[in-house]
Amino acid sequence: MKERSETSGERADALVLAGGALERERFPSVDPRITAKAALPILERPMVEWVLAALRQAPGVHRIVVAGPEALAAVRWDEFDATREPEGAGIAANLRAGLEALPGAQRVLVVSADLPLLTPMAVADLLDHAPDADVVFPYVERADVLRDFPDRGWIFAATPEGAFTGSALGIVRPEAALANWNWVERLLDARRRSVLGLAAMVGPVMALSYLIRRLRISDVDARLSALLHLEGRGYRSRFAEIAMDVDNETDVPLVEAVLRQGGA
Repeated sequence: MKERSETSGERADALVLAGGALERERFPSVDPRITAKAALPILERPMVEWVLAALRQAPGVHRIVVAGPEALAAVRWDEFDATREPEGAGIAANLRAGLEALPGAQRVLVVSADLPLLTPMAVADLLDHAPDADVVFPYVERADVLRDFPDRGWIFAATPEGAFTGSALGIVRPEAALANWNWVERLLDARRRSVLGLAAMVGPVMALSYLIRRLRISDVDARLSALLHLEGRGYRSRFAEIAMDVDNETDVPLVEAVLRQGGA
């Protein structure tokens, strides 16, 4: 296992995954003219703009590319010094298009567009302290999440080290990911199809270990590394906002209340 390198706090480029239609069953009251989830109004601004603002204010973030549809035409791209790549057919296509739109990138911070509470501090913490690996998956401990968002429903994975939830961002080394793209695409496709599809890739032994609460985070690191044919590591963040993605209409007033108070 690699130790964190002295260069892991250097600059990174950012890729915002802003593809996907607004799920009407989850957002029934939203104006029907809003077709892209990333364009969902949060305090009268497209949700993706809150993400772009946090990235542009974060020290260490260089170029910003957004993979998303033409429905995001109202986004003020010049204000955030960001460019848009056309949306592809699914998350894997958007990820690849975004990585290829950042030639020469050594590290790319990949962020979902539905994180309007993302803060420059959370971004800087991840870039400065993430382990030196091909792919880094941040996660947040249950106590940190419930401290900041106690009234929202959450799903936590129980481990001997504690209970955790995943985040909606991560760090990727483009060269390694593209060189092993078949495995990256398989993992993303399994995750998209169902939790069972992902479990089938992870394997029955690992699934059983989780069910009897013996699965350790190091086990997940090792298994994901083997699946992806590259080095994957987890990173425990104390910033709950990286897990606060807007999944349902009930999340909108929650994040708007936080933003009115000055941020996460």
